[in-house]
Amino acid sequence: MSRSLLFALALMVPGMAAADRALLIGSPDGGGLFGGGAPELAEALEGAGFTVVGASPASAALMRGGLEEFLQGVAGERRLVIHLAGQFARSGSDTWLLSDSAGKVNLASVAGEGLALSTVLEIAAGVPGQAIVLIGTKGAPDGLGTGLQPGIGALEVPQGVTVITGASSDIGAFATGPMLKRGESLEALVKAGSRLSAEGYLSGATVWRPAGEEPASAVVGPLPGAEEAERAVWQAAEAEDSVTSYLGYLERYPLGSFAEEARQVIAEIEAEPYRSERKAEEALGLSRDDRRQIQRNLTLLNYAPKGIDGIFGPGTRGAIKRFQGKAGFPETSYLTPQQITRLTEQAERRSAELEAEAERRRLEQERLDRDYWDATGAQGDEAGLRVYLKKYPDGLYSEIAQDQLAVIADEKRREAQAQDRTAWDRAVNANSVAAFRNYLVAYPEGAFAEEAQARIETLTQAESPDRKEAEARETALGLTQLTRVLVERRLAQLGLEPGPTDGRFEASTRRAIRRFQRDRELGVTGYLDEATVARMLADAGLPTLDRSNASPPDGRPDPAKPPAGD
Repeated sequence: MSRSLLFALALMVPGMAAADRALLIGSPDGGGLFGGGAPELAEALEGAGFTVVGASPASAALMRGGLEEFLQGVAGERRLVIHLAGQFARSGSDTWLLSDSAGKVNLASVAGEGLALSTVLEIAAGVPGQAIVLIGTKGAPDGLGTGLQPGIGALEVPQGVTVITGASSDIGAFATGPMLKRGESLEALVKAGSRLSAEGYLSGATVWRPAGEEPASAVVGPLPGAEEAERAVWQAAEAEDSVTSYLGYLERYPLGSFAEEARQVIAEIEAEPYRSERKAEEALGLSRDDRRQIQRNLTLLNYAPKGIDGIFGPGTRGAIKRFQGKAGFPETSYLTPQQITRLTEQAERRSAELEAEAERRRLEQERLDRDYWDATGAQGDEAGLRVYLKKYPDGLYSEIAQDQLAVIADEKRREAQAQDRTAWDRAVNANSVAAFRNYLVAYPEGAFAEEAQARIETLTQAESPDRKEAEARETALGLTQLTRVLVERRLAQLGLEPGPTDGRFEASTRRAIRRFQRDRELGVTGYLDEATVARMLADAGLPTLDRSNASPPDGRPDPAKPPAGD
C-alpha cells in the first residue's frame, strides 16, 4: 500500500482538520544537508506533518496521475509544497518537466512527454500565500527539436505562490532543512538556502510554519505488512522484467524503496532493443565449446564471424545477424534454440557438399597428375622429371621424381670434375640463394646447374613475403602439441600422407597440407589458418583449436573466465 493511499485513509477520519500537503515528482540529488532521494525527502516532510503524494517521472502518464491525485486534496489545505526535479525544456510561452521516457521531442510533441509548469503553478495558486513550488534542475536534455530549448523559461507566477529554483542537490538540502524550520517567514527561509533563486510571493511578515502550531493530523505510519506487500509487487515486476511491469510498480509505489531502481531498469530496457533476446540466449547456458561450434558453422556457411575462439564479440554478432536475415529470422544477433538447430543443419549439409566437391576435385587432379607424369617424368630423364616437379611439386609421383633426381645427381657427382664438385659442395653447405647463384656464375654449364636453379627457386619461395605471412598466421593460432598431432592424424585419415604423427610439421606434413588446401580451393601455402582448420575439423569429430593461452583477437574478455575485479 502506497504512502499516498495511507494518508488518504487518514484524511477520511471524521473531524480531521485541514492539513499540509506535498507533491514529489523526481528524486533530488544528494548533497548539502540532504542525504539521498525521494524516499528520504518524503520521510522528512511526513515527519513535519505533511501528507505526501508521490508521482514517478518514469513516464508522463505517471506524472500526470500523481498531479491529479494531489489536486483532489488541495481544497481546504493550509500549506502546499510541490517538488519537481529533473530535466526541463522551454518554449516562448511555457516550461515542461520532461519524463524519463521522453526521447526526441519538439514543440508539437512535448505536451505528451512532459508536465507543464503553468498547470503546476495554477494548482499551487489554490492556497495563496502558503504554496511553495521547488524546481530542481538535473542538467540539460539531449535531442530537443524545433521550438524547444533546454532549461526553465520565464514563469508567470500566480498571486500568492512562491517559486524557488536551483540545482537539484541544493533544492533537496533546502527542502529538508531551512524550509521546515518553524517561526520563520518565507523571505527569511529563502535567504537561508544557498545558491537558490526565488520569485513570486516572498513576504517578510507571513510566518511559513508558526512555532506554536499544532499538527493538523498525526502522521500515519505504514500498515502492518506494507513493506512485505511492496516487496512482493517488486519481485513480480522483476520476474516479468518488462517496461509494463516496472511502470505498474511505480504506479503503486512512486516513492517506494525500489522506485529509483525501477526507473533505471526501464531506461536500460528502452536503450537495448533486443534485451529480452539477449537474456534468452544467456539462459541457454552455452559453453565455450558450444560457441566455438557455432562460430565454426558460421565460417563454413561464409558468414565470417572473424574467429573461432568461443567469444561472441562484434564479429560473431554481425555474422549471426547475417545468418538470421538470410534464414528469415528477426535480425537480433542473439540466437534461439531453433536458430542454433537450423544453423547446425545448414552447416552439416554444406560440410558434406564441400567434402563431396573436394573428393571430385581430388580424383580429377589425380587423373591429370597421372597423365602429366606419363608424358614427362615417366621416361626417367632429368628434364622430364624436373618439368613434372615444377607443375606438380606435391603430386602423386613427386617423391619418385625427387628420388630419381637424387640418383641422377649422384651420377653427375661421380662424373663431374673435381673443381665443379667442390664448388657444388660449398654451395650446398651454405644453402643460400647467393651461394647457388655464385655456383651458376662459376659453372653456368656445370653438372649441377639445373639442381642449383631448382634450389634457388625453392629458397626464394621460402623467403617470400607471402610465405612469411602464412607462417605468421599459423603461429597466431597458438597450436598446442596435441592439436598438431590431431591435424596430422586427420591428414593421414584423408590419405594425404603427412608422415609421422608426432606433432612436428616437416616437409611431408607441409606437402599434405598443401594437397588438402588445393583440393578444397583454399589458399595453397602449406601452413594452417582459420579457414583451413575450420574445413579440416568439420565433421571429423575432433575438438576445436585450443587457444586458451592466446589473447582474443579483438581484446574482448573471455566469457568462460570470471572477470578480474564485457
